Amino acid sequence: MINLIKLPPADAERIAYAEGFTGVGDLFARVSDLEHAIYILLDAIEEGDPQKIANVATNVRDLLP
Repeated sequence: MINLIKLPPADAERIAYAEGFTGVGDLFARVSDLEHAIYILLDAIEEGDPQKIANVATNVRDLLP
């Protein structure tokens, strides 16, 4: 059995969907989207551009329930 937790979220998502575990696939899709958003937010913070930080933060809020 494959431990999906040890895989990158995008890979775990694909495997979960392929195996018919759509709920698990949905969760890993959200994790993958949030992980991507965090990287973008960190880049915006490093650049120090307040407008870019605000835009990214708004997009991140859209990913949260």
